[in-house]
Formats: sequence, C-alpha cells, structure tokens
Amino acid sequence: MNCGDLKMGQVLLCDICGFELQVVKECGDVTCATDTCCTGNVTCCGEPMRLKQ
Repeated sequence: MNCGDLKMGQVLLCDICGFELQVVKECGDVTCATDTCCTGNVTCCGEPMRLKQ
C-alpha cells in the first residue's frame, strides 16, 4: 500500500507485530509531491503493511 493511495482515517496494520498506523493527513497536496516521496509500499518488520478491515 503506497501512501499516495491512502485516505484520511484509514489504518494500516502489520500482520507480524500488530503495529497500526492511522492516516491523519492525506498525501498529494502541495506539501507532498506523490511522484517523489510516495514510492513503494509502507512496510513494517520487512513486509508491506495492509489495510485494516
């Protein structure tokens, strides 16, 4: 899951350690150029995090 794809309020979860990360500000505005800073998956414990359902 790339940070440019995330929406406010969504939560990412690490299946290995249980760490959760909540989006409090969406990427893509003038403070975050999605082409340069939002590349690759958000990872934890060496694995991509997934959206918490």
